[in-house]
Amino acid sequence: MATRPNLPFQAALGALGALFVAGGVLVYSAYQAQSKADTDLRRVTSAVNALVGGSALPDGGDPVALNEANVAAAAADLTALQSRQEALRNAIAGAPEQQINSAFVGIANELGTQIQESVSRWRRLAQSKDVKLPTREETCFGFRRYVRNVGTQPQRLYREVDRQRKMIEWLLETLVEAKSASAPLLILSIDREPIETFPAVAGPAGDSQAFTLDTPSAEALAVRLQSDEFVLSGHTFRRPGLVGSFAFRIRFVGQSDTLRAFVNLIQNSGRPIAISGIEVTQPSADTLKDLFTATANLGGNGAAPAPAPAFAFPSFGGAPAAATPAPPAKAERLTVVPTGASEYTVRLEYLFPVTEAPAAPAK
Repeated sequence: MATRPNLPFQAALGALGALFVAGGVLVYSAYQAQSKADTDLRRVTSAVNALVGGSALPDGGDPVALNEANVAAAAADLTALQSRQEALRNAIAGAPEQQINSAFVGIANELGTQIQESVSRWRRLAQSKDVKLPTREETCFGFRRYVRNVGTQPQRLYREVDRQRKMIEWLLETLVEAKSASAPLLILSIDREPIETFPAVAGPAGDSQAFTLDTPSAEALAVRLQSDEFVLSGHTFRRPGLVGSFAFRIRFVGQSDTLRAFVNLIQNSGRPIAISGIEVTQPSADTLKDLFTATANLGGNGAAPAPAPAFAFPSFGGAPAAATPAPPAKAERLTVVPTGASEYTVRLEYLFPVTEAPAAPAK
């Protein structure tokens, strides 16, 4: 009689075989993981032993070892470097009382109104100090985009733009103070770098109150540059990640003593302002016309003629001539050094240390 297959028994055998295979796979995987862990441990142990034992220098001498003395020396060096870095930051920023900062916390409309009021006040200051402004184009002191278009206001970077406003006010007051009482002064423009149109770097709260330190090209600006705006190029004191700056450009017409006094006042002010360049050109005829409008000539009074000698030389070969006074010489104005005015372009940067902005939160 044929035997029938025992299905439950065969199923049990199959299950036991599957468990045996799975167990073998798990044991092999565990062995491989243990082997890799042992290899990694040996590598790390070898590296630690090399650090503790020291690495020989190419030129000989004691090996560099990870011992307590070297760790303490490295920690001291790190502390010294951090102190040096902080000292450099303080040197760049200048004394706290000489820094120009802003605590503006308002909205865009308030800042736009403040800018327009400041420009009007600066014009009145120039008029009260007998400082000329161009007659063919209204001077807006770097804020033409907001003054000529009523209702326009900065879209971002409010505090930085307000700092620029305060810096321009100080530069204007310093230039007016440098004016000689006897020489006219014509301020053609005070230009600024429009940082609020540059690509922003999001601040810690996503408020875009930090701005990029890399000077963008004119094509990267969000809007077209105005006549009193410029993009800083060429020589600069900026160093990405270390030193940032606000750039300005002042154009005025006057005598060299005004320029000299202006530069000296900036140098002695203690403010973190660096002069990156000075250009001297001949002003145009229209510019000179604005300069001398209702203003006396630059030249002073003519030099007095030299007095005639109180004696006379005798004529040789005859009787001495009577000592008669010589007729007075005709007074002539002799120009020794011309006192013409020149057009000056002074480029300045207000420096400040750069602190890395925290990364923007992920969205």
